[in-house]
Amino acid sequence: MDYSYFQISEQSLEVEFPEQINVEENKIIQSVAREMIAEKAVGVTGVIPAYHTLTINYDFDLTSYKDLVDQVDEIIANLNEQPKTGRTIIELPVCYIQKFGPDLQDVADFGKMSVDELIKMHSGTDYFIYMMGFLPGFAYMGSVPKQIAMPRLKVPRKSIAPGSVGIAGEQTGMYPVESPGGWRLLGRTPVKLYDPALPTLKYQSGDYVRFVPIDESDYERIQKLDAAGKYQLNVIKEGGKDNG
Repeated sequence: MDYSYFQISEQSLEVEFPEQINVEENKIIQSVAREMIAEKAVGVTGVIPAYHTLTINYDFDLTSYKDLVDQVDEIIANLNEQPKTGRTIIELPVCYIQKFGPDLQDVADFGKMSVDELIKMHSGTDYFIYMMGFLPGFAYMGSVPKQIAMPRLKVPRKSIAPGSVGIAGEQTGMYPVESPGGWRLLGRTPVKLYDPALPTLKYQSGDYVRFVPIDESDYERIQKLDAAGKYQLNVIKEGGKDNG
């Protein structure tokens, strides 16, 4: 795997991979980030993984550019020798109706299909979480089938409800909190995606999300269960050590 290093500030190093949206490449970036955090790399103050880059912030009184380069090289070399792990798939219920998905018809027209065909296509793909950002709990995922990869709105909406599921080109994602935004909205999940009182999210970079279509009565039922702390997302472990 080709990659390069850039000093982007006196205390920031960027590892840049080929500019593409690629699952295997992004898995390497995320693995390096997790390894540096887990090993508590000396002098590292933060890591920021993105689609094809990894930014490493550090304290130059404790480490150096060269030391970090050596660490990253070693981690990547070791990753190449490790067996591939399985997939974690988070099944997320989504209600695809006009009330929750005001752009359903527009995206269906863009893809030259019916709304039912659009729903089947969007929910028929497992989406890889490339990175988190924009909002707490907002997952940038891909890739949306090209036939329905409609560009974002020219004029963003001023307010989008929490749980809204949308697409922007070949990306898809969920709005975890109320926010302005320009993604094309297809539906909404009844599950609360972000709770500042909880230490972790229901999903993380490197997981896959599988949208499961539900009707409005299921939406209301799941929403009540989730609010009462009685709803559990279905998590599927495929391959690797998890499944043997």
